[in-house]
Amino acid sequence: MSHHEANPAGPVESTPVSSAAPQAEPTASTVTGTASSRRLLWIVVPIAVLVIAAAVVFIKRGSVPTAEIPVVSIPGASPAVLDLLQDLRSRVERQPDSASAWGDYGLCLMQHERPREALTCFQQALQRESDNPAWHYLSGVILEQTSLEQAVAALQRTIALRSDSAVARLRLASALMTLGQLQQASEHLEQVRSQLPGAAEAWVQGVRIARLSGQPELAESLLAEARRVQAVTSVLLREVASAELQRGRGEVAASLLDEATRAPLPMPLPDPWLERLKVFDVSGAVASQQADQQRQQGLLDQAVRTLSTLSRRFPERSRPTLNLALALREQGRIPQAVSELEQLTTRFPADPLVRFHLAVTLAQTGQTQIAMQHLNTCLTQKPDYGMARAVLGDLLDSQGQVDAAITAYQRAVTDSPEEPWIRFGFVELLLRHSFHDAAAEQLVAASRVVDGAQTAAQAELKRLQTLLDQHKPQPPLPSSPTPP
Repeated sequence: MSHHEANPAGPVESTPVSSAAPQAEPTASTVTGTASSRRLLWIVVPIAVLVIAAAVVFIKRGSVPTAEIPVVSIPGASPAVLDLLQDLRSRVERQPDSASAWGDYGLCLMQHERPREALTCFQQALQRESDNPAWHYLSGVILEQTSLEQAVAALQRTIALRSDSAVARLRLASALMTLGQLQQASEHLEQVRSQLPGAAEAWVQGVRIARLSGQPELAESLLAEARRVQAVTSVLLREVASAELQRGRGEVAASLLDEATRAPLPMPLPDPWLERLKVFDVSGAVASQQADQQRQQGLLDQAVRTLSTLSRRFPERSRPTLNLALALREQGRIPQAVSELEQLTTRFPADPLVRFHLAVTLAQTGQTQIAMQHLNTCLTQKPDYGMARAVLGDLLDSQGQVDAAITAYQRAVTDSPEEPWIRFGFVELLLRHSFHDAAAEQLVAASRVVDGAQTAAQAELKRLQTLLDQHKPQPPLPSSPTPP
């Protein structure tokens, strides 16, 4: 290759330098550069530094290990749930460096009972946002089920970032107590009680630690302090009663257990991190379960609030509003319950369950004739609805139509032979009208369908048997023999 090919700019003529020619002395500008070149240097160098720093950050971010994005199958899930999961997964695919994208997908998976996959997402969120206590806390909640040691570590990191989180401290204390680290657990509980004196769970766990540590006498002082701050609940009283039994103080324990029957149930602390799960409950299933638990625990105010929210979110469904009406009825708010049920019959005229509960609620207000009309409509829609026919029998009896009432009950037990409460109602009707043999026959039939697990039904069976024995006519005394 010629020099002309090597230099695309063309040939460069060289000028020979004579050794006799004088050499120029170097000036300041030739040594250090001109003033303008120095200014350029000050601009270029910082830019180069920034570019290098940005490259380092990019390389570091790119080095965060990305797990395979979980794909889950949820048999029987609603289309809304499946669509939401797919949308959130697609978001992670589009934004793999986003902690929020990973975290939201994890929350949705956790909400729909996929904890292993949810934990993967939270761990990925943590690698991108390690100073967010939510990802540590939610990881800890899941790890409680598989590894308490790892759960403790996650909850400790949560508290390091959010020292004022009472719910995290309570979870941590519970895990430490299970691991036998009672002193550490006690310290966290003391902080919660200092921060939130009314936190019922902190007092309950404190008493448990007293019992586990072989110091049941401490339970007495904890109870006294809880009384002072009005944090006494039925659960706390039962725990203290156990401690008193441990001390051999049976009478004190019995008194506390009696008090527990009248004490309020504990109110859980608000959990802002777990509350976020509700955003992803697109089907309403979890909220419905929560409302059922609240009703079972007697927390009717909370149940009404939960069901009111569900009713507004899902106006196309009858069940949320129906359950709201039932909770209102249990609260004694009969007019409000009737109003909700009447609106439901307008929106869902072909739903027999709605009409049944409207009839039952109207009957409680004394509107017997209107209630019977709704029951007849209900039975037209569902002729084999045994419980509805049994209620109709009771209403017919209240109107003096005894034969029609008995006929209704006979059809009810035929339609629902395995339902003991229908037979119990029939026994009551028969006893009211002194049909003792028929009542005894129905009671025997009822006893065949009540198993040992149905404690309420067992108790009712015993009560009706006692009632039957009291109503049965006594055989006449034998007449005295005629003297010879």
